[in-house]
Amino acid sequence: MTWSVKVAVIGTSIFLFGFVFGFYGFHKFLKSQIAKNAALVEGTDMRANWEKTPIAVEFRIYLFNVTNPEEVHKGAKPIVQEVGPFCYDEWKEKVGFSDNPEEDEVSFHMKNTWIFNKDCYGNTEEAGLTGEEMITVPNAALLSLALMVEKDTPALLTMANRGIPHLYNHQKTVFVTAKAKEILFEGIYLNCTSKDFAAVALCTGIRMNAKGLHKINDNLFKFSFFGVKNGTADEARLTVKRGSQNIKDLGRVVALNGKAEMKVWDGPECNQIEGTDTTIFPPFTQPSEDLTSFSPDVCRSMGAKYQRPSSYKGIKTNFYTASLGDMSKNPEEKCFCPTPTTCHKKGIFDITKCTGAPIWLSLPHFYDTDPFYLSQVEGLSPDIEKHQIFVEFEPFTGTPLAARKRMQFNIPIHKIKKIELMRELPDALLPIFWIEEGLELGDEYIDLLENKLFRTMRMVGVARWVMLIVGLAMIGIGGYAYFANPQTVDLVKQPGGPPPPEKHSASSVSPRY
Repeated sequence: MTWSVKVAVIGTSIFLFGFVFGFYGFHKFLKSQIAKNAALVEGTDMRANWEKTPIAVEFRIYLFNVTNPEEVHKGAKPIVQEVGPFCYDEWKEKVGFSDNPEEDEVSFHMKNTWIFNKDCYGNTEEAGLTGEEMITVPNAALLSLALMVEKDTPALLTMANRGIPHLYNHQKTVFVTAKAKEILFEGIYLNCTSKDFAAVALCTGIRMNAKGLHKINDNLFKFSFFGVKNGTADEARLTVKRGSQNIKDLGRVVALNGKAEMKVWDGPECNQIEGTDTTIFPPFTQPSEDLTSFSPDVCRSMGAKYQRPSSYKGIKTNFYTASLGDMSKNPEEKCFCPTPTTCHKKGIFDITKCTGAPIWLSLPHFYDTDPFYLSQVEGLSPDIEKHQIFVEFEPFTGTPLAARKRMQFNIPIHKIKKIELMRELPDALLPIFWIEEGLELGDEYIDLLENKLFRTMRMVGVARWVMLIVGLAMIGIGGYAYFANPQTVDLVKQPGGPPPPEKHSASSVSPRY
């Protein structure tokens, strides 16, 4: 074998190896390793980090201070002033595990713990609020009681009107002024010590459904928005796929409290449980796939939709955004409507059927919401940068590198003639507060992804093309050298191949002297 043929053979081998390994073998090997390490198998690092997140989520709360409560009682449009953020470290963990290896599933309860962060994550512009600030907000407990009686048992409104003053120390307003930390976590008193018949009747109902209240004793309760949930495992029990049998199922919720679907809404589409548990997503996600997650707190699956390619700290990502939809126009969302003939306008999601309290969700400041709701309140300024839900998502590993989940909690107010405190209220959807859960992976985690994965992928990508080019060059050089040799060309041209060597007899050879 001539040297030119050897060069061409070696070049062909390098080319084929670069092509097969670079375009297929390495990618397949890498995907198999990621799938293996991402599965929620007991005893693995991934399982440990999923059970209890190693970093705290930034949790900001913005309260809306009502600046004209007396005028609102006379029918005036509410004027609100945003106060915040009140900053907390949110630690997410899961408890009460039960694994089912045969079905590749694990069941658990979610548990969130909030710890006040006075420095607001080192942001000097946001730091300074302590929770001692006095804020005037709608008294959600009082309004919820009145609104739910009106909705479910309107015949009892007169009795409710007599009993409500005893529960709230005979206050003359549907608003409450208290410290921010009392509104959010410590609680505002609800007094059931009265012997008045109407108050006793109301308190009997409260005791039967007191899961959102902190019980001091049988006659004294406290209401806050986050206090009862803080550091307490949720009642909801989720069952999710572990992803060891099919990595695309990783984290997918398959049951809520042992049921494959809910019975909350007025249609099968809305009662379906789809998506992950919000804390994990499968790898190898395509832009055509929504990032869907299920939240038992609102009894709904929500999907973030791909918008455009993006990047975060040098790593390529896909940028997703989410909205609350439009039940008034989207046929698939009609089953979320309060009644078959009554649907809220764009951007509003009523969770009354889910929570038992008349709370309506929207994006902050009614961003991406029908202007009708914004017209009912003064003091709001929707802003896409401040109020949009978004995710910077790395699709190959299924990792959110940066995300902002934002949601506003509102309560509707209107005239109820049989409730003295509500006889002249205007029609308005009144914002109480909005929250932001924020996540931005720090440099140490970005460096880990960069050094252990993406740098290797780039090196293999470069090596792949180097091998292809070198292989082609060697094939070319070998081929050129082979065909440029005149003797080789003559041999190739002869159809019978090279002539046999000439034979000589011994007598024909001239002697040498």
